[in-house]
Amino acid sequence: MAGFFSGLLGRAPAAETPDTTDYDTTPCFRAPASLTGLDTLPAPTSTEQTALDNIKSQRTALLADLPEEPSDGRARFNAEKWLDEQRMLMYVRANKGNGELAAKKLRATLEWRCTYRPHAITPEDMELEGSVGKQYLNGFDNQGHPILYMFPHRQNTKDANEQLRWVVFTMEQAIRAMPDKVTKISIVIDVSKYSMSQSVPLSTAREFLNILEGHYPERLYKAFVLSPPTLFVMFYHIVAPFIDPVTKSKIAFVNVNGKKQVDGKDGPWVNIDEFVDKSRLQREAGGEWDFKFDREHYWPVLVKEYEEFVAAETKA
Repeated sequence: MAGFFSGLLGRAPAAETPDTTDYDTTPCFRAPASLTGLDTLPAPTSTEQTALDNIKSQRTALLADLPEEPSDGRARFNAEKWLDEQRMLMYVRANKGNGELAAKKLRATLEWRCTYRPHAITPEDMELEGSVGKQYLNGFDNQGHPILYMFPHRQNTKDANEQLRWVVFTMEQAIRAMPDKVTKISIVIDVSKYSMSQSVPLSTAREFLNILEGHYPERLYKAFVLSPPTLFVMFYHIVAPFIDPVTKSKIAFVNVNGKKQVDGKDGPWVNIDEFVDKSRLQREAGGEWDFKFDREHYWPVLVKEYEEFVAAETKA
């Protein structure tokens, strides 16, 4: 399982052919008002409600004696605000209605957020990781899920810890961009240039998975894998039996020319047009939006969004 996801992080840079297209370079961090039918968190089942009520009764204990954050002028974790009913339900659901396990996982995440401090990672910290457009937030699918684009072949660094911090930073950014009551993201991953030489060490891939599964449960709607080469598809089917069935159901292969493939041993193919309107989907993913990542235009918008978040947290 970790091996599959290691290919998504990438390692080595690859040259790209320049073109003269008149690209749009303004990112979209806010869902269009025209979007309807948003995918909001379903109400709890009776079993989930019982587990949820149990966790609510433990709320004071869950928030007690958390690790102290340093006083360094950065954004601080508002644990009281973070531990709301919606997040409790997501942990209950991720743990299949097991309230006791969900409570333990919530406590673990509360402690992790105090020590790892994802909220305190600033755009300035991530300037190198975010400089080439190997991973960035841009736009929304038809149900209001923010879209995180990943281009592993654009990898420009070797520091695994900083690469993981960039993943965490963009996850936090995606969560802040979610419309009210939307809780999931869509990931679009371009592996058309994938090769085993781009895979990061399994230890890094495992840490990547541990963070996403342990501290961002129930956050993935779909992972659209663009034009996977034969080698990638073969590797996927080797590890597929070891991937959690729920997670596996969220992985979809996309032929960028829009032709839907037949499900079977060749892979879980879908037509991405059924999930994202072409006008809101970047052209390299099969859409009609001629967007190109340009740090000079993308970064100021990202910094403004982050500063607004910090200001709101300070007032809370």
